Amino acid sequence: MTIVAGKIEPLKRLKETLHNHGIYRFNSIGDINSFLQRYESEKKDIPAIVKRKTDEEIRALEEASKKAIEIRDNNLFNKIFYYFKARKLINNHAALLNNYEAAISKRCTDSYRELEFIKETAEGLYSTIAGAIGENAVVGELQKLSDNHYLINDFSLTFNPPIFNKRENDRIYSIQIDHLLINKSGVFVLETKNWSAHSIKNLDLRSPVEQIKRTSFALFVFLNSDTNQGLVRHHWGSKKIPIRNIIVMTNKAPKSDFQHVKVLPLDKLNGYIKYFDEIFDETEAENIFNYLNDEAQ
Repeated sequence: MTIVAGKIEPLKRLKETLHNHGIYRFNSIGDINSFLQRYESEKKDIPAIVKRKTDEEIRALEEASKKAIEIRDNNLFNKIFYYFKARKLINNHAALLNNYEAAISKRCTDSYRELEFIKETAEGLYSTIAGAIGENAVVGELQKLSDNHYLINDFSLTFNPPIFNKRENDRIYSIQIDHLLINKSGVFVLETKNWSAHSIKNLDLRSPVEQIKRTSFALFVFLNSDTNQGLVRHHWGSKKIPIRNIIVMTNKAPKSDFQHVKVLPLDKLNGYIKYFDEIFDETEAENIFNYLNDEAQ
C-alpha cells in the first residue's frame, strides 16, 4: 500500500470552518452526508428526544436533592454547604416540574434552531465538501498502489528568491499541490477537480491546465537545481528527476487533450502511473520522498 504523508487540504479547511461555527459533531465527509440525508428524520425526533432528556434531568435533580439532604442532615461539618446545595437542587427540580411544558417547548425550539443552523452551514460549504470528496477519492485510489509509492497530500513550498519563468515572464513565489506522488518512475503532480459539466464550460473558473503547468515548472526547477535528493550519481552525470502532470476528474471530464498535462478519470489513474519505465531504485525514490516531505510546509 502507498505510504501517505499529510492530510487533504479541503478536509482540513472544512473541519476548521465547522469548528469556527461551533460544530463538532462531524468527523468525516460521510458524517456530513449522513446528517443531510437524515435531517428531516432527526428534526421529527426532536420532541421525543427533548422530552426524554428533560425527564432524565428531573430524575437526576430529584436524586441529587435527596443525596444532598442526607449529607446535610448527617454531617455537621458540611451542614451549611449542603444546606445551600440542597436548596438549589430542590428549587431547580421544582422549577422544571412546574414549568414542564414551557421548558419542553423552549428546548425544542432551541434544538430546531441549532439543527437548522448546522444544516445551513453544511450546505453553504458545498464546494469545499465537493473538493474534499474528490480528493479523498483520489487518495483512496492511490493507496491501492504498492508500498514503493509515496504520496504527499497538500504539498506546498515557498521560494525565496522566487523562481522566474522567462517564457511566461512570471515570478513564482509559492506553489500548492493537491497530491504529490513519488515512485521509481519519478514525480507525479496531481490536481483533483470534482467538477460538473457546467463547471468545465465556465469561463470564469481558472484553467487547471495552466495552474498545474505553472506549479510543475517551479517544482521541476526546484528539484533539479539541487543535488541533495539522495540520488545515486550516474557515471554520465547527474540524473534528471522527471515530473508528470495529471489532472484527475472525479466527476465530469473534458473531451480535449492538452499539451504537457494528462487529464484522467479516476478509474484510469493508477494504470497511467504504472505505464512509465522505472529510472530510480527503491532507495532513490524513498530519498526523493523524504527530501520533498522535509521541504514541505
